[in-house]
Amino acid sequence: MTKSFEGQKFNHKYLKYTNLLLIIPLFYFLFNKQKIIIDFLLLLLIVLNIIFSQLFWNNPIKNSKIHKIDAIIAKIAILLFIIYTIIYKFKYSYLFLLVGMCISFYFSNKFSNIEWCSNKHLLSHALLHIFGFIGVFYAFL
Repeated sequence: MTKSFEGQKFNHKYLKYTNLLLIIPLFYFLFNKQKIIIDFLLLLLIVLNIIFSQLFWNNPIKNSKIHKIDAIIAKIAILLFIIYTIIYKFKYSYLFLLVGMCISFYFSNKFSNIEWCSNKHLLSHALLHIFGFIGVFYAFL
């Protein structure tokens, strides 16, 4: 598979790379942040998210056991990060990020229901990973 957007499929393994962006805030946390207990829970969620996302996007079978586990962990992580950031680290610019996440989630879900792993599904899901990566920094800065 190639990276072409016309006629050829966008390779699903690129989602493994966009998910790996979460390693950057993970290292930021480990080396630069004053740590409190809740931060370690968030850190654990990042690690679990990276592991299960890597396992899933290596062979993305819809509704497989790994898909369901990855989806549950991702949703829990997103929800807890959003709550934490809104309560403790809120900035108005975070609202734009949340809108981007919601739009990306909507289109990823919509396009995956039309055609699993289509270019539109994968690209909108990659955007969701990128918005999530940025959102983690809001929580850790």
